[in-house]
Amino acid sequence: MPRKHFAIERVSVSTDGSEGIGGSSSPDISGDGRYVAFTSNAPDLVPDDDNNTDDVFVHDRRTNTTEIVSVNNAGDEGNLGGSVPSISDNGRFVAYYSRSSNLVPDDGNGTDADVFVYDRKTDTTEIISVASDGSAANDESFLPKISANGRYVVYESNASNLVPGDGNGATDVFLHDRHTGTTELVSASAAGGAGNGDSSQAFISSDGRFVTYSSLATDLVDGIDDNNNGFDVFVFDRKNGTTELVSTTPEGRVGNLDSVASGISANGRYVAFYSLASDLVPDDGNDVFDVFVHDRKLGTTERVSVASNGEEGELDSLFGSISDDGRYVTFSSAATNFAPGDGNNALDIFVHDRKKDTTTLLSRNLDGDVGDGESGVSAISANGRHVAFSSAASDLVPGDGNGFEDIFVASRFDWLV
Repeated sequence: MPRKHFAIERVSVSTDGSEGIGGSSSPDISGDGRYVAFTSNAPDLVPDDDNNTDDVFVHDRRTNTTEIVSVNNAGDEGNLGGSVPSISDNGRFVAYYSRSSNLVPDDGNGTDADVFVYDRKTDTTEIISVASDGSAANDESFLPKISANGRYVVYESNASNLVPGDGNGATDVFLHDRHTGTTELVSASAAGGAGNGDSSQAFISSDGRFVTYSSLATDLVDGIDDNNNGFDVFVFDRKNGTTELVSTTPEGRVGNLDSVASGISANGRYVAFYSLASDLVPDDGNDVFDVFVHDRKLGTTERVSVASNGEEGELDSLFGSISDDGRYVTFSSAATNFAPGDGNNALDIFVHDRKKDTTTLLSRNLDGDVGDGESGVSAISANGRHVAFSSAASDLVPGDGNGFEDIFVASRFDWLV
């Protein structure tokens, strides 16, 4: 691959370019790849970071500036930090969860984890995990994902008072509309109440209409014999009020083992997920987690964690992230047969081009060598051109001497060709 077609940079750095003396994880990236949000416990990325815990930061790749966003309206950092951000397409809004009690006035549930959104234009923070009347959640809420325009936020919660009649005693998926202030249950049963099992790992389409998530519930869709005793992947259509199972066999049956949602395309047509199931596609004989894409229009499922020659991986592939048009899917994999010379015996980051049926290693340095440490999760930009990922490798960029996991962005300039 010509070097001019690939670039990699470290973004978990301070505004002066200094590396952090702490670990960074959980990246997300804006639609054009300019802004990267991430979690870090490094105390030196911004001045006066003295809470000794994880915080949420945004790095601007154009201006090379880094700011902390897990702060209250006065600019004070959260007293218990923040974690796992999700950033809107234009980089203005950042959703995250936090146990901090000082991010908004009158945080009614103390140090229970809540979901917040920070507006980088107005420098304001609002709480998201509340009932439609503004009541504080009576239990913890986690793992938000924000819609492209920043209006809708989906998240999982153990709270039972966010919507009326939530008596299942399980984790559920909710959606909060920041314009109307309303909260609705997403992981509803076919009868309309809360599902009969835990639901989690939610992702939202660009306009907020479709939400994909994982669930142990067996009563979400009528007519499905859900007997695998595991997580399955569903899509909820908020406009029509319908739920469909997407982790299915070619015959439409539920997969025989666990499946976990990991992304959805802009229009909701394509759903990325990873699964241990061996019956979602023909000739799946590796008995490990694979990454799949389900086409809701055609009703078909394809495996994307494969080598460019179609060979399946011999080790787990996880955490798929999908571009807006559904063409590109990034994922983590321990497989050694997806790229030549992959001998680090660790998770690496790959991108699969569904149009060209090619798989490319991303967690590598400019000499083409695979990183010397494990890489974690990835997030692909809406346009499919930039991929943010976490990695403990020390040789992806020059001068990486902190010995911690960092956040990187790989850019492949011919991905859109």
